[in-house]
Amino acid sequence: MEDFRGGRIGKKLMESIVSHPDLKGLRRMGLGTDDAHGLYQQFGFSALSKPGNIMERLQK
Repeated sequence: MEDFRGGRIGKKLMESIVSHPDLKGLRRMGLGTDDAHGLYQQFGFSALSKPGNIMERLQK
């Protein structure tokens, strides 16, 4: 994936997602990232407003 970094693929994908008519009415959208916080912030994503409300089940 390093070969594609900076190639605007992620930005184009996010533009398509946030402008999709079927998703326009959503009040909340979530995602997980290890290192692309800056990309997603450009599209209105931020840290969780209530992180204590989020749970996960992780299988190892």
